Amino acid sequence: MTDDPMGLDESIISLPIPMSGLQAFPKSQGAWPKLCLFHPEIADTLEIVLFLDIDTVLTGNIDPFFEDPGDRLRMLSCGPRWRQFDPSFEPMGATGVFTYRPSFHTNIFDAFRKDPELAYNNFVVEQDFVAAQALKKDYYPLEWIQSFKYHLRRQYLMDIFVPPLQPAPETLMVAFHGFPRPNFIADKTSRWAKFPRCGIHRPKWLIDYWDKYKDA
Repeated sequence: MTDDPMGLDESIISLPIPMSGLQAFPKSQGAWPKLCLFHPEIADTLEIVLFLDIDTVLTGNIDPFFEDPGDRLRMLSCGPRWRQFDPSFEPMGATGVFTYRPSFHTNIFDAFRKDPELAYNNFVVEQDFVAAQALKKDYYPLEWIQSFKYHLRRQYLMDIFVPPLQPAPETLMVAFHGFPRPNFIADKTSRWAKFPRCGIHRPKWLIDYWDKYKDA
């Protein structure tokens, strides 16, 4: 779904972002436009949706992400649980990756449409609003999605000498949330890290991936 399909490969089916019922497009800061994915019009068009942030790199077979979630919103779990890869922490819903049947979750858009300013004032980012409004939700297994920033980037000073880690064999996706984005790392003409990180060594697995798929 996009407000500008120009330049997309002809094999990509694009749909307009549903806006009916809103006075203005949701503010971009905090990724609030994602709430349009729960618009009732989508429930009339799509049965099961897998949403991925555009800075997500696929590293394995993602068929498990298409398993029918039933009436639950299946989400990436962020916060300490994900950062430390420790399931004993309470899950916190994140919208970097999620699977859902739109027909079961139109209440999320309806709650936002009723009073966008109330949503903005009570929640810093849209994923907290989504998690709070979802009537039923569950979470992907931790090992399916690694964070480049949390799990693969080397510690301060160590990154001077060695490149970032490779994804674990069981990892199906790597999320490049925040900074750096994967294209920054793949750009061999500049450093990809911000001080105090050095960004000297690039992960070969990502460079090979980018070179293979950038023109696909």
